Amino acid sequence: MQKKASTYFQNLIMMIKKSTIFLFFFTLIAFDGSCQNYTDWQYRLVPGVSYRFNEHWKVSGEYRYTAQKDFQEFRSSGGEFALQYNFNKEFSLETGYRFTSSYTADAHRLFGAFKYDKDFGVISLFAAIKYQFTTGSFNERYMNDFKEPVQMVREKIGVDYNIPNSKLSFNTYVEIFLKLADDDPIKYNRTRYSIGSDYKFKYGNKLGISVFYDDKYIPEKIDRFVLETKYTLSIDEMIKKIKKNKEKKAEEKI
Repeated sequence: MQKKASTYFQNLIMMIKKSTIFLFFFTLIAFDGSCQNYTDWQYRLVPGVSYRFNEHWKVSGEYRYTAQKDFQEFRSSGGEFALQYNFNKEFSLETGYRFTSSYTADAHRLFGAFKYDKDFGVISLFAAIKYQFTTGSFNERYMNDFKEPVQMVREKIGVDYNIPNSKLSFNTYVEIFLKLADDDPIKYNRTRYSIGSDYKFKYGNKLGISVFYDDKYIPEKIDRFVLETKYTLSIDEMIKKIKKNKEKKAEEKI
């Protein structure tokens, strides 16, 4: 039993090392290509939980902490709640609310997304189109006289590669941000390029490490690299696996 546990942790450490080295070289190459202009390095920590009631309905929540100016300064923190409805294994709808707070301002965000996820064995394709409405306050006077809400349409497409006989996977995606405004219905805002890896633990735990780069259209805006660490606990999967282990132990005693 101890030998099996030791082998498990050795494989886990090796997988994490490989993914870290892979991400390091990616960020090194990307940094070399952007060194002509100043690019801010940021960090994002995102712990979260999810619970699937049945094959159609799923609820999730997460907290996010962000640091900026080369990881040295607090940027913001906040929480998010989302509800997802699966039409089938491939198509789903998601809606939710996010509250973000910083030293200078608060922000409320409502969003809705239509998602597609197709599994082709070790490779899966995912895509989404998302609408988001962000404002400092839902007060009508605030939105009319002080600051207009920011409305965005985000279009994402990516692939995920699951290493055979392993709990490790790698993913990459490209996401385009389009800003909606009264004077110009659709205006290109920025493009996000991301690469990352996920490792699935026992009892529904998943750890993700990724790096994304925001290439902003407006020259005055500072581009950014964001290193993200995300830990997600699937409560329903954890309950199922614990129950299954108990049933297995009960059968062994008979």
